[in-house]
Amino acid sequence: MKYLTYIFRNARRNPVRTGLTVASTAICLFLMMILLSFFSMNEEASQNSKVYNRVIVMNANGFAGMIPIARVRQIAGMEGVAAASPFSWYGGKYQNERALFAQFACNADSIFNVLDEFKLAPDQLAAFVASKDGAVIGPKLARDYNLKVGDSLPLQGDIYPVDLKLVIKGIYDSPSNTDQRMCLFHYEYLDDLLKTSGTAGGLSNPNGTTAGSGNAGMVFVKCKSADATTAVCKRVDEEYKSTEFPTRTQTEEAFGQMFSEMMGDLKDTIYWIGGAVVISLLFVAGNAMAMSMRERTTEVAVLKAIGFSKSKVLFLVLAEAVLVAGLGGAIGTLGCKGLCDAVDVSRFMGGFLPFYYVPWNTALIGLGVSLFVGLVSGLAPAVIASNTSVVDGLRKVV
Repeated sequence: MKYLTYIFRNARRNPVRTGLTVASTAICLFLMMILLSFFSMNEEASQNSKVYNRVIVMNANGFAGMIPIARVRQIAGMEGVAAASPFSWYGGKYQNERALFAQFACNADSIFNVLDEFKLAPDQLAAFVASKDGAVIGPKLARDYNLKVGDSLPLQGDIYPVDLKLVIKGIYDSPSNTDQRMCLFHYEYLDDLLKTSGTAGGLSNPNGTTAGSGNAGMVFVKCKSADATTAVCKRVDEEYKSTEFPTRTQTEEAFGQMFSEMMGDLKDTIYWIGGAVVISLLFVAGNAMAMSMRERTTEVAVLKAIGFSKSKVLFLVLAEAVLVAGLGGAIGTLGCKGLCDAVDVSRFMGGFLPFYYVPWNTALIGLGVSLFVGLVSGLAPAVIASNTSVVDGLRKVV
């Protein structure tokens, strides 16, 4: 600690060079946080979903396949199942524009038992259940469009050939790492409109990718305990294995990871980009430290002349390099986390991500990378300085 003032003073000797080194480190790590958080955030959300003991049933052929609505009741009656609800994607437009929020048809009676981390006031839940055209929305969606309970929420059909005239009956609350821009409405309301429009029992899309009436889309299932999830997955798939619509049932965690796997090699590409950024930072920080030590050759010689050992000189140079790189890392990583926590970045992502934040473990990894860059970049100048003899150091300026 007694050398801390000396280290700080050396770091400030050339403020322009130090400032540029800190700025380049901060900007690079800020961008790295943006890229890496996309995956780490989804992984963290998937891991956190374990505690809710949910499994998701979908057609074995993927999202384009059909899950008959009658199976929701059958699955809800299976051993180990606490509640089940259809979860059918609507994908309509709002105000003549493609809506930047998720819209799902569900069972109003059971959806908040399945999604039990989503909270809705009892009076609003009762109003939602009682009203066939009722809908509940998330707080961010309400804020984005200045919506409140009692307002109408008309949605124009884009995938489906029917329009919805919904009335907001409630605004739910949920943890920050969940979708707070979601719109939930009655499955029966959508299904009756589809039957009226003549798409009952068939596929409404000529490409055969969108099921019409009678299709639950997916089934969200709340299990009675964590131990029951594996058995429920196996039981559901066994039950419908030999039917026209076989199922693929998986835990919510696996369901979330499936979306990450859809990114293919993109994840590896981003990691390679991160590695390239670290290497470039090593060159930038190493060059700055080398220039700094070259200017201080005489000073190092004087330090050794008055009794500073090799190890002490090595420590002083490395500490200075770690200080400069660490300062840039702290600004870049913690600044990125603070910005994403303070500003709702997901609002500007066109509905691609329901939420966006920098997990603490990612920020700490970024901070650790900056300290590593400082240590490695300062190693060569520190070794050279510590091995320079007093005579050689003084001779360079004589």
